[in-house]
Amino acid sequence: MKRVYIYIMCSLLAISLHAQDGFGTYLRDVIQKQEKGIFVTAKLIEACGLCDSLDLLMDYKYEHLYQSGMIQDMENYMEKSGYDMSSIPGDPNAYAPEHRRYGYTVFAETDDFWEQQLGKSYKDITVADVKNYVVSMGLYPNASNDDQFDDEDNVLNLFVTYHMLPRRVPIHKLVIHSNELGYSISRPFQYTLPVYEHYITMGKRRLLRTYESLESNGIYINRFPRFDNGIYGSGHEISCDPDKAGILIDTQKAIPYANEIPNAIIYPIDQLLAYTEDVRNNFANVRSRYDIAGLFREFTTNDIRRADSSLGKYQHVYIPNNYQYMDDLTMSQETYFIYYNGYKTAWANYCQDEIKAFGHFDVTLRLPPVPKAGEYELRYKVLATAARGIVQVYFGTDKDALPPAGMPFDFTKNCYDYLRDNLSWSDISDSGKDEYEIQQIENELREHNVMKAARFESEMSTTTARDKSNCVRLILVRQMMDPDQTYYVRFKTVQANLDRPELYMDYIELCPKAVYDNPYVPEDIW
Repeated sequence: MKRVYIYIMCSLLAISLHAQDGFGTYLRDVIQKQEKGIFVTAKLIEACGLCDSLDLLMDYKYEHLYQSGMIQDMENYMEKSGYDMSSIPGDPNAYAPEHRRYGYTVFAETDDFWEQQLGKSYKDITVADVKNYVVSMGLYPNASNDDQFDDEDNVLNLFVTYHMLPRRVPIHKLVIHSNELGYSISRPFQYTLPVYEHYITMGKRRLLRTYESLESNGIYINRFPRFDNGIYGSGHEISCDPDKAGILIDTQKAIPYANEIPNAIIYPIDQLLAYTEDVRNNFANVRSRYDIAGLFREFTTNDIRRADSSLGKYQHVYIPNNYQYMDDLTMSQETYFIYYNGYKTAWANYCQDEIKAFGHFDVTLRLPPVPKAGEYELRYKVLATAARGIVQVYFGTDKDALPPAGMPFDFTKNCYDYLRDNLSWSDISDSGKDEYEIQQIENELREHNVMKAARFESEMSTTTARDKSNCVRLILVRQMMDPDQTYYVRFKTVQANLDRPELYMDYIELCPKAVYDNPYVPEDIW
């Protein structure tokens, strides 16, 4: 009887959530009332035919399956993984997410901005005015210039959707401060190294970066400064050209929107945001690092990634293998997939968290787009242990028929295992070596498609992943890639006889040839 009662109550809750107004309704209300603030942005979004989809609050199919017991927690997950866990005494379970909510984020030029640019009152600014302005600025020269604004290739649609993310990003997670070298969560506003997040926009999938450093005095969109990132540098921002300074996000003005809209948040900006040729060139000249958990918009919207809690339901999140919870990941039913939050845990992982896929795993990720056509390396960070095993990697554009990316990779190897026999970590670590020696070792490792891990993330306050012999970056793929193609990478265990192999997932990098094969400036170690 109790289970029936709970199910009925949850069904009533789902009905009430259906009735709740979403982001699209909020925008229509702004238009109807002609409220100043983001009135012009609201009209542009409506003109692109997006309001109906922005009213989506929740995946009610998942809700039904969870409440009816078809989606279950993983009890005693250590029996299936058999290896490490976070420090949560007495809680052996991994918990399935209670909901699969939808969310959205918009970076919106204010009505004051549009009044200054177009010389009209915000109430008198039309959609055609903005479209003509975008065309006159030459922002998307190859786009169609008709009034089919719901077409992803339309100039206005390209402009509007670049301001939008298909995830709700709360203010305190626009960037993730966790375990960058020198940072401590006990001093949360004493920043050290620069941190950034890469996001994929709505409409045409394009890159957008949020960035914050000790020197930036705020969170910026698409900021590309210079760093003191030599081998013995500080890693800090040292200067920024005006044309690369980016756009400051007004987080204070975002607070009311965060409180008013259940499935979205709006961040006011006072400069023009666009995916220009200059922005694409900036992205094409830096290494882009992606926390794998950050690739999943569902993790952000549903407060899974980097939840500020040591409770088991947030520390070990089990993603069910009988429902596709993440749009950008598919896995076999023989795969067990757990997100390890790592809250207040001293792990040498990027952003401290990690993911484990174990069992006879078979996992496929949709990769972020590249900014421009060219040669790129796809890299994968491994923390090598005997549990990891041998993995076949596949890569390509046909998700259902990906070709192998060379021979299987041995995820159990330390850095020095790839080089000459009888080497130890002291032979190749940075300690006690000058810059020339360190660079020569880097070059030798790269000949084996291997790199040391980055100096960015720290296990303790001074020990970084680069100081650990079993933290390795593997170069999975080096090939031409195109921004108009969608690429996938697949990881499949080849050890059918191994009882519980693990796929450790931390971060990937997409690095352009201009960075890794620069004849003048070697790639930095950060």
